[in-house]
Amino acid sequence: MTRSIVAAMITAACTAHADPISRCLEERAAQEDFSGVVMAVHRGAVAASVTRGVVGGPGSAAITPTTRFNIASAGKMFTAVAIAQLVDATKIAFEDPIGKYVAGLAPETAAVTIRQLLTHSSGLGDFFSPQNIPVLHSARTASDLLPLIISQRPDFPPGSQFRYSNSGFALLGVLIERMTGLTYGEYLRRHVFVTAGMMSTHLDPEPLDTLAQGLTAKTPAGGAGPLHPAPGATLHGNPAGGAFSSASDLQKFATALVANRLASARNTAALTTSKVQTSAPERSYGFGFGLKTRHDRTWIGHNGGTLGANAEFEFSSDGEWSLVVLSNRDPPSATRMMEYLEDLIADPAKTRECGGKAAGR
Repeated sequence: MTRSIVAAMITAACTAHADPISRCLEERAAQEDFSGVVMAVHRGAVAASVTRGVVGGPGSAAITPTTRFNIASAGKMFTAVAIAQLVDATKIAFEDPIGKYVAGLAPETAAVTIRQLLTHSSGLGDFFSPQNIPVLHSARTASDLLPLIISQRPDFPPGSQFRYSNSGFALLGVLIERMTGLTYGEYLRRHVFVTAGMMSTHLDPEPLDTLAQGLTAKTPAGGAGPLHPAPGATLHGNPAGGAFSSASDLQKFATALVANRLASARNTAALTTSKVQTSAPERSYGFGFGLKTRHDRTWIGHNGGTLGANAEFEFSSDGEWSLVVLSNRDPPSATRMMEYLEDLIADPAKTRECGGKAAGR
């Protein structure tokens, strides 16, 4: 994405919106008390850019298209791209067992393939649990997470079904470190973020003055209460998610990915084509990327959600659209806005309901 497009995004967010999609989004954002960014790019040009809210408490700076957010599990896309790059370099193969590169695993876990890890069909579980919080707070590399997963074993025959697994993606991060001699974060910085021009994207939440503070309404008992800082919103990112990025940076990621600048055309296609069916009939999963069909369009990307953070990223398979919604509130704040944006794109006549004239597809 060119600098002029990014500049246009920022300008659009700071001026009165003339485009009907943005007017509809602004209206819906106000209705839902949305806090975050909604950004749509159509054929390389900004079609809508809406921001609402402030980065912290009352009186703090306004959220902009360059404000960073915790993108939670949407960061799995970065892990998948890094794996594709290693396949491109013929250092690994998708069908290789993880035990070929990571020692000390149980024999049945060592036999799990990289393909099965990428498609959440490994049978492994989730290292995110209350008892692991102290390790998660101190972890700065993927290898720091290995003690949390090294004893895990598949709960079902690998490859036989889809079950979302954060532990599987943590193992992929360990593989990246073993094969490159770099920390997972440093590898992403050099080979993904810099390549795509994502200069504000990091695994480190610092600097906090550019980060939208994650606020949750959930209480420790599981009920709802007043907004308060989410306890895990500033954990250091890892291969299963939790990177900190901005809407403008994620649009750059979309541009670089679709242009095959992050991986070969063959392996970009491998990442973004369906490999396994999920529980929903209209949804499937590739290698670290989800696919869904809605309004007769196929969307490719990933979402993320945790207390105080909700991220939605997707691009259309026809290359027409790339969409980003980021929120520093509990799910489904961004998910609802993404669905509404998809509705507007599918039926431009809906924009007349917001007082605007129909937008082109």
